[in-house]
Amino acid sequence: MYIFEVLYKEHENIHAFTDKLEQMAINFMEKNEISFEAYEEAINFIKTYADKRHHQKEEQVLFKAMLENLGEMANNLINHGMIVEHNLARLYVWELEEALKAYKQAPTTVLKLKILTTIMSYVYLLRRHIHKENNAVYPYAKKNLPKDLIEKLDLEAKKYDGVL
Repeated sequence: MYIFEVLYKEHENIHAFTDKLEQMAINFMEKNEISFEAYEEAINFIKTYADKRHHQKEEQVLFKAMLENLGEMANNLINHGMIVEHNLARLYVWELEEALKAYKQAPTTVLKLKILTTIMSYVYLLRRHIHKENNAVYPYAKKNLPKDLIEKLDLEAKKYDGVL
């Protein structure tokens, strides 16, 4: 089941990234160390890998199939849970970008606090989100989606990833 294997693997990579992002926040807090270049790279990773590659694949492939085939339970799980969290993560990234721009212009304590709290809000959100998907959403989909549909989703995910 390619789709689940790749989504779990991407979660491992995203979780490892949250550890690095947390360490960047700690260094900023404790040592006043900030690399705007490192934060730009982090935001680029979030936008291109966590959001575009991973979240968009979930939304356009797996979640779409769940919504079309698994009824009200899937609707609640996806539209009132996972999509809300994806959008909240996008909001945190936007807020982080804005706070970093402002801090670059005027490095105040308030902006430093905003950067740190936004980073940690994103980190905690993603860690909880990964746990929910790994332990509830994906197992629910594996158990309830028809096997032939999962095979189609595998092909769609491979196309999405450029494997086919």
